[in-house]
Amino acid sequence: MTQIVTMPQLGETVTEGTVLRWLVQVGDDVKEDDPILEISTDKVDTEVPSPFTGQVTSLLVEEGETVEVGASLLELDGDSSSSSISEKTSNEIETVTEPIKEVEEVKVEEVKVEEVKVEDVKPSPVAKSTNLKLSPVVRKLASENNIDLEQVNGTGSGGRITRKDIEGFITSESKPVQKQKEVPAQQKDKQVQAAKTSSDEISRLRKRIAENMIMSKQTSAHVMTTVEVDYENVEILRSKHKKLFKEENGFSLTYLPFISLATIYALREYPVVNSSFDLDKDTHSFHSDINLGIAVDLNQEGLLVGTIREADSFSLKGLARKISDTSEKLREGSYDLDDVSGSTFTISNNGSFNSFLTSPIINQPNVAILSTESVKKRPVVIEAQDGTDSIAIRHTGILSLTWDHRAFDGSVALLFLNSIREKLENSDWSQELN
Repeated sequence: MTQIVTMPQLGETVTEGTVLRWLVQVGDDVKEDDPILEISTDKVDTEVPSPFTGQVTSLLVEEGETVEVGASLLELDGDSSSSSISEKTSNEIETVTEPIKEVEEVKVEEVKVEEVKVEDVKPSPVAKSTNLKLSPVVRKLASENNIDLEQVNGTGSGGRITRKDIEGFITSESKPVQKQKEVPAQQKDKQVQAAKTSSDEISRLRKRIAENMIMSKQTSAHVMTTVEVDYENVEILRSKHKKLFKEENGFSLTYLPFISLATIYALREYPVVNSSFDLDKDTHSFHSDINLGIAVDLNQEGLLVGTIREADSFSLKGLARKISDTSEKLREGSYDLDDVSGSTFTISNNGSFNSFLTSPIINQPNVAILSTESVKKRPVVIEAQDGTDSIAIRHTGILSLTWDHRAFDGSVALLFLNSIREKLENSDWSQELN
């Protein structure tokens, strides 16, 4: 029976994807859940598994082509046994799949015979991992690079080893440094001059960032509002606990968890800031969950927004751990679609790069984004209870909110910001750290 594999819905806001690479060819036999192609969306690059078992009879989309959700991608000619595979016991499935893996290994060895002398052929370490569930691409890449798959940590579903895991393993291996030839001074000058005029192809991540930023500016009516916050009470508590906190958790206690938790409390008070506005569909959706987006810099190579779902369920310590774990996962590239989609409000921690004032672009379909600026010691006028003024050195910083004027007005923006400021300045944060 013929089955058609279609472009899946890879996220609630994802409407299309680009076929990066086919992992199968016409005539290949695939099983259910085997990866068949790589798809790139505006959120993430991912492998798409086959929903059916059968033989590939036709590839309906070319590599590099962009298709909408639901579009036909691949045609499979299924057999009568495919529908009963799920009913087999695990032992039966292993006895069926094992011969297929042996055939894949034979094909790899036949290719090697054409490239090298027979007496030079050595057993590939891939043979040690015949029990692992691997795509043909992963097996081929591991075999070509003489990699022992038992040494590779899989980040795919159920611990499955993906192409990115193999590529990451290859780059992590130490390679001998080749001695470079001495370059004459005149030739060096020419190389420097050429470097000044050279250009590189724009990465897919940078393209997506560019497209999303332009789309956001064209969609929302961007307005920025700021308030100044006195962080002195937070700083006193943070200085008291930061040494023990780092020993217990392995990362530093920064201002960001305090700001994030104060923001979550303010979003409960002003739910319109935790909403989505769609003028074309004539809908204004208020979200019951607070899914906090945290913008993460990928070592100056790009920016991704990690999503902390149901962020209002975390304590200060729990939120700090979740922010740290999410940031590390994004920088290592071990995230999946759920980690970078579905946010309802976003925070951009520009203060970690010593910013003074930032006007961030709204992360669609959010209606606002908060920028945390650097906290510095500054002279501040303090009014005593008797009305007298004095000057003191306090830790202060600015919070910047970029908001969509289509969804609400300046009064809401300032009430929301002042609510965050009041909580940061006056809350008893010691209860959260004891």
